[in-house]
Amino acid sequence: MASTATTRWPARATILALPLALSLAAMPVAHADTLAEGSYTPYDQGVRHVATLAGYLSYGLMALAVCFGILTTTGWARRSVRRETLYGGHMMLAVICLAFGCIHGIAYAFQTGQHFSYVNVVIPFVNGGEPEVAFGIIGLELGLAVAVSIWVQRTLGYRRWHLVHYLAYPAFGLSLLHTITASAEVQALGLLGIFVLGIAAAPILLFVLRLLPATTAVATRIAPQEV
Repeated sequence: MASTATTRWPARATILALPLALSLAAMPVAHADTLAEGSYTPYDQGVRHVATLAGYLSYGLMALAVCFGILTTTGWARRSVRRETLYGGHMMLAVICLAFGCIHGIAYAFQTGQHFSYVNVVIPFVNGGEPEVAFGIIGLELGLAVAVSIWVQRTLGYRRWHLVHYLAYPAFGLSLLHTITASAEVQALGLLGIFVLGIAAAPILLFVLRLLPATTAVATRIAPQEV
């Protein structure tokens, strides 16, 4: 059992570390002509404001959904909150998160001053699509795949479904990567940047703690000891 946990540790760590490593290598310099408010019509500015707000809400809710999912799976909060309550909160946060994520992507197709079709919303890198946009598209599609897998859980079997559910981690990592690379405000590490990174700290910390061996988790009072 110990060897199995040791084998899984690097694989799970890689899932989280890869998107964060890519963020350092792929972080672009913000283009003034893209981010400048004056380059868009008032209508397009409104569309982009709606899309931006929906994107930040989706990112924050995804972080909470990941936290609730880890707490539900590990049972760390079972002394304070019933598992059914955590599971219900996890599902609700995930659904709302994906709804805002879809609004965030689809809203850009309503711009009039810049060509961004529904194909650009669904397929990354198409028609000159930028990498920072592709990170968000892939992250959202992975999240949707995780959600759809719930309806076919019996067909997949619990073990296969659980492996598919692990895609939630790279989905969050890519969403974080998209938020960092696509937002000049976040890159400037102002109040918004600190807020975004602060939100990421909670699921990342819980994920790292989940990778700890069970004996270590009990010894550090992270997980309750079985009686």
